[in-house]
This record gives sequence, C-alpha cells and structure tokens, in this order.
Amino acid sequence: MKSNRPQGYIIRLSFLIVAVIGFSINTFCQAKTDSLLNVYNSSKADSSRLKALNTLFLSYQASNDSLAAKYSAMAISFGAASKDAKGYATALYQKGQYEGRHGHFDNSEIYLKQAIKQFTAINDNKGLASCNMGFGLNLYDQSKFKEALSYFLKALKLREQIKDQKGIATSYTWIGNVYNTGLFKPNESIEYYDNALKIYSELNDEKGLASTYNNLGNVNYFLKKYKEALSFYERSSVLKEKLNDKKGLSNTFNNLGNVSAALKDFNKAIDYFNRALAIYEEFGDQAGVVSEYINMGNVCFDQKNYSRSIEYNLKAFQLAKEIGYREGLREASYALAISYEDDHNIAKALEYFKFSTAMNDSILNKDFNDQIVEMDTKYQTNKKELENKELKSLNTIKELELSRQKQQNFIKTIIIISVLILLILGAFVGYLYIRKRKIQQKAELDAEIATQKEIRIKSIIEAEEKERRRIAQDLHDGVGQILSAAKLNLSGLEAQINLTDPNKKEAFKNALDLIDDSVKEVRLVSHNMMPNTLIKLGLASAVKEFITKIGNVPNLKVDLEIVGLDKRIEENIETVLYRVIQEVIANIIKHAKATEISLQLIKHEKELSIIIEDNGVGFDTSKINTFEGIGLKNIISRIEFVNGTVHFDSTINRGTTVVIEVGTV
Repeated sequence: MKSNRPQGYIIRLSFLIVAVIGFSINTFCQAKTDSLLNVYNSSKADSSRLKALNTLFLSYQASNDSLAAKYSAMAISFGAASKDAKGYATALYQKGQYEGRHGHFDNSEIYLKQAIKQFTAINDNKGLASCNMGFGLNLYDQSKFKEALSYFLKALKLREQIKDQKGIATSYTWIGNVYNTGLFKPNESIEYYDNALKIYSELNDEKGLASTYNNLGNVNYFLKKYKEALSFYERSSVLKEKLNDKKGLSNTFNNLGNVSAALKDFNKAIDYFNRALAIYEEFGDQAGVVSEYINMGNVCFDQKNYSRSIEYNLKAFQLAKEIGYREGLREASYALAISYEDDHNIAKALEYFKFSTAMNDSILNKDFNDQIVEMDTKYQTNKKELENKELKSLNTIKELELSRQKQQNFIKTIIIISVLILLILGAFVGYLYIRKRKIQQKAELDAEIATQKEIRIKSIIEAEEKERRRIAQDLHDGVGQILSAAKLNLSGLEAQINLTDPNKKEAFKNALDLIDDSVKEVRLVSHNMMPNTLIKLGLASAVKEFITKIGNVPNLKVDLEIVGLDKRIEENIETVLYRVIQEVIANIIKHAKATEISLQLIKHEKELSIIIEDNGVGFDTSKINTFEGIGLKNIISRIEFVNGTVHFDSTINRGTTVVIEVGTV
C-alpha cells in the first residue's frame, strides 16, 4: 500500500493548518473555562452553578489532574447542599469514574454507590446505566471479566429502555471487549462489535467507528484472518488521521505493522512500525519506542537479517535499561538471544538468554511481592484508622468528663449532698459507658482484623493458583518447545556429522537421551502443577487420572468411588478440591504407613462431600493446631477459601478419616 503521507509543500501547509487549529482550540477551551467560571461566580441558580462545576471537571480531567480534582470536590460539596439532585448525582458519578481511572477502586465504588442512590431517587435510567458502566470498567481493569460483563449487560438493558443509541453502542463495545480480551471468545465478540458499528454508522460517529474498526481488526488478527484484520485497521487509521487522534493512530499503526508482518509483507510492516515510532517519540512515550524497536527487530529476524535484528533490539535494550522498563528489557534480551543464536554467536546468545531468564524471574517475584505488600499495607492502614478512632473517642470522653467535673464543683457550693450523689452516679455511668465503648471497639477491631486476614489468605491462594497456571503454561509451551527443538536439531546434526568413533557416538546418543528425559520431566512438572484433565474435563476425571498414577505405589490399595458428579462445578472450587485431595493423599503416603485408602466423591443437590479414609497409624487431632508443618493448615485454609468445612477424625494406630463438604450452588 502506498504511503498516504503528504509530501513537499503539502507537509508544510499541513503543519501550518494544524498549528492554527491547535491555537484556535486552545483559545476556545480557555474562553470556555473562563465562561464557566463566570457562570459559577455570578449565577444564583443552584443548577447552573453545579452544571458549571461538573463541566469544568470534564474540561480539565484529561489535561490538568489537580484542577480536575479541585472542581470535582467543589461540585460534590456544593451539590450536597443544593436542591439539584441530578447535578449532585452527576458530580458523584464523575468522581467515581475519576477514582477508577486512577486505580482507586474502593474509593470509586463508594462514590458510584452514592450516585446510584441519587439517580434512583429521581428515576434517572441514563445515570444509572452510566454508574453500572463505571462498576464494570473498574472490574474490567482488575481482570474480573465475568463480574464486569454482568454490569455491562445491566447498563445495556437500561439504555435500551430509554433508547440511548450512543450509550447502547458503548455497551456493545465493552461487552465485545470482555468476550475478546477477557473470556477469550473472539467469535462471540464479533456480534457485539458489529452491532456497535451499525449504530455508530447511523449516528455518523467517526470516533466510535474508528475504535470499533480497530476492535474488529484485533479479533480477526487473533483468529488469524489477516486480510480482514488489515482492512479493518486501515479503515480505523483513515478515521483517526481525519480526527487527528495521534495516540490512537500509534496503536493502529502498530496493529497494521503486526498484521503486515503476519502476511509476510515485511517492508510495509517496517513502514507502519516507523510511523508508530514517530508518534511515540513525539509524545515522549519511551516505553512505546522500546516496543516498536523490538517489533522491527522481530520483522528483520523473520527476514533472516540477523545483524539488523540485533541492531534494533540493542537500541530497545539500551533504552529500556535507561528508563527502567523491565518488560521491555525482558523482551529485548530474549529477542537478542535468539538473533545471536541464529547468527551463530553462541556466547552472546547465552549471555542475553541468561539475562532474559533473570528478568523473567525478577518480574514474577516483583509482581507477587507487590501483591503481598499491597495487602499488608491495606491491613496496616485499616488497623491504624481503627486505633485513631479509638483514641479520638477516648479524648472525647475525657473532654466530657472534665466538663462534668466543672459542673459538679459548681453545684458543690450549693448543696454538698446533691453533689456527692451526682458525682457517684456520673462516675458509675461514665465507667459503664467507657467499658461498653471499649468492648464494642475491641469487637470491631477483632472483626476487621479477621476480615483482613481472610482477604489476605484468599488473595494469596488466588495468586498461587494463577502462578501455577502461568508457570505450567510457560514450562509446556516455552521450555518444552525449546528442548524439543534442540532434540530435533541434534538429531539432524547426527546424520550430517556421521560419527565413526563408537565412544563419541555413544556420548552423542546419551546427550539425545538426556534431552528426551528433560522434555518428559518438564511435561510431568507442568502437568502436576496444573493438569490438563482438570482444566478440560473437570474434577472427576482429574481425580481418576491422579489415582491411576499412584496405583503403582507398592503395598498400597486405593479404592475410588464417584457418585453424582456428572457435570462440571465452578472452576475455582474444582481447582481447590483437587489440590486438597492431592495434599491429603500425599500426607497419607508419606506419614500414615497405610496399606488401604478409600476415596469417595458424592455430589448432592446443593453440595459436594469428599470422604478420605485410611488404615494408617493415625494422629492426635487435639494437637492439630500445634503441628509444625503447613500441610493440614494449608488444607484448612483452602477449604475455608471456597466456604467449605473440613473435619479430621483420627485415633492413634486406628487410621484417619477426613470429611470435606463444599456448597456447589
């Protein structure tokens, strides 16, 4: 495709036009904000003043964060005291959106709930739909895609009732985003994108059309329909150039480069990546510059131009190092490793491969530690707030006590007996009040500590399972594939070398066998961390496969009975129960010296019961909380995570029975 950039005097003329337009827009925006301030300062009507504050917030939210925050606070404060319920609700909603965009999801939820209360009182469905979208966007940003989808659908239903066409199109777009990027169901997302596209076309909304074309390009790229993806990306870029949406264009140019590379049109891919690079450099987006260097390096690698690939990736590596962009360092170092390898510079390849591996481990550990630090900080903050509340209450009580003492001293001069009676009564009432208040505060503090502990445990378990899945996938698709490729290369090399020395031939065979054993070991570890059977077929099939694998343990008989578990249950519950069954069976094999194990999974109407019995040495269940190991504590924590119960019944030398019950509805 020929470049559609203007040349010669046309470029200079375009720059002049853009400069004039930019100056005009800036002047217009300044005049508009000045006008709004005049309305707020001079108007006597609450609705006009509140509308001016809300509009000022919208005017500054993308350009001046501090001014946006200032006018948002003024709007909420003024709205709470005014009689303009809709203006106040709008101010609360805008503040909720502002907090959500800054990642303060708890604060955002507080303001959105207040906004919903106000919109409900005045029966404003459009406002309610916007609030539901706000909740959905917060959940989407936290990767809670199923919950986000429910809010987007609520918003869609409300907008359909009031026939808000633009709002309906926005809902369709975000529902499509959930199916495409969150739930990995691209075919379902196309229907929603098409519906949004139809509405934007009817409304002649070029910004909405540009965004939807880009989304449809993403879906088709994911489905490897590269020509269709190219067509959608090109239509998006035309509209974004018309709208002078440079940031949007950088993303679309990047997408066009990727799809051109997939179609093996490498020259066009390089051109698009360069155009994206120019925009990133203009906006000072160093991370974007790093990404484009890596993209161009990958294209050169596909062309087997390894020296050029190394040149681009070295630029990316150096810039990422300067700005501390860890993900860019990891990608660039890996690209350099494979480029040097194919360029037969094994020493450099090994150097960058080691660096890439170290960065990968560092990023993983940092993400996990950040989660732990965030949870601990939240816990300590809440604890401090409770302590401050308690201190404030005690100070208030002391102030009241001093006031009461002054009154009693005054009365004492009038009649001593009355003062004594009042003093005793006041002291007794004060004692009861303080005692009751302390008990209440202690109960609140204990409840909050328990809640925070539960949140921490749940977050750690969720993070652990997520990492198990990721590491298992990386082992299977990454290390396993590399080892398999290494074996194929060595096998091909054997035929070319034509080894005649028996000792060297045997050594070469041993190397192949070691690689083959490594492939098997990687697959075994990957499967143990997250069995494919559990993911694809569910708990019943995974347990059967697990019991079959331990069937070869000497002097151990395992009986398995599964009743009523014909259908899948919730994925999180399946994963937790599988881990618990693994842990219990492993403990029996390791510690119980049992010769027989009985495992029963019984699905009732609303719950699942798991009974595990053995004839081993047993243990003293009264000492379960004093055990040094973490096995039983881990089992209890996981079952509590899915709101289930676990009971241990054991007697020394008479075996052990573990009963687990979990709700499934």
